Amino acid sequence: MKRNVQHVRFNELVPCRTAFVDTYNPGTEGKENFTIIGGGVSENSDQHVHIQETPGFNIGGAGQPAGCINSLHSHRTAEVFIIHTGSWRFFWGLKGDDGDVVLGPGDLISLPTHMFRGFENVTPISTTNENGYGFMFSVLGGDDSGGGVVWAPEVLEQARSNGLILIESGQLINTRNGETIPDGLLPVVPVTGDELSFYSRNTITDESKVVAPRPNNAIYCDTELIGRNSNALIGERPGFEVRRVQWGRGEDIPWYVPNMDVVLISNTGSVVLSNGKTLGSGDVAFIQAGEEKIDVKPLSEDVSELFIVTATDDPAGETRSLREDAP
Repeated sequence: MKRNVQHVRFNELVPCRTAFVDTYNPGTEGKENFTIIGGGVSENSDQHVHIQETPGFNIGGAGQPAGCINSLHSHRTAEVFIIHTGSWRFFWGLKGDDGDVVLGPGDLISLPTHMFRGFENVTPISTTNENGYGFMFSVLGGDDSGGGVVWAPEVLEQARSNGLILIESGQLINTRNGETIPDGLLPVVPVTGDELSFYSRNTITDESKVVAPRPNNAIYCDTELIGRNSNALIGERPGFEVRRVQWGRGEDIPWYVPNMDVVLISNTGSVVLSNGKTLGSGDVAFIQAGEEKIDVKPLSEDVSELFIVTATDDPAGETRSLREDAP
């Protein structure tokens, strides 16, 4: 039985530039949000969704020019980023000053739930990249991504002063355009006091436990980065698994797609599926479960890098590995 394969080509991705409440906040100019598989957590009903179905998690993307910041926020389910192009600085903590790390293409970072985090594109501007644009993929646990985003208090306060109000229904009210809050609805109240301490219990004290860097000079590697396997590089069980397959120096050892719902993210180079489909750099494929046997091989002698995401039956909630009581 043939398996249904849906593609999203990188050059056909449709961005939303007003996806979140911080759209008008200083430093966020030029931010683009993409929802590739599943509805994601966009607060703008105009956000384009490329593939509506979800395999137990959402795939999204962020594209930003150099110097552009994504404001401090928190999620109720796991958030994983895969760097596609550019250099990105991630920072975290109630004020964003608990720690930070800079990552580049092929690196992966998994950020715990219920922790404020933000990120900034720090790609150098060059003659070949005049605005330093960078792109990264995101994986959010759960079919509904855990009910949206919790913003740091100062983000909501600054947004209101700049004309955007987030109300409890998840809708953005743009007072710049004369919009008003509908009767019976209230604006989201910023977290304060004791509630803020809830967002300080999960933090990162050792970045090596949440970062999976790209291996150098790989001939062939197949590595579980996140998952239930005890050999996974990042010891989390966030409701999905992530693997990296990398080919180089002409190797074409096939990787076999398991008989389950699978998302393939072609990060570098091009790969070909045995059913004749090809994925170029930045392309995404959603392969639904079925009995058809499918394998994947690189198309050229250049380095090809593929990330594979599959759902697990673990709860897609609390990131357990960073808590003191984690097993």
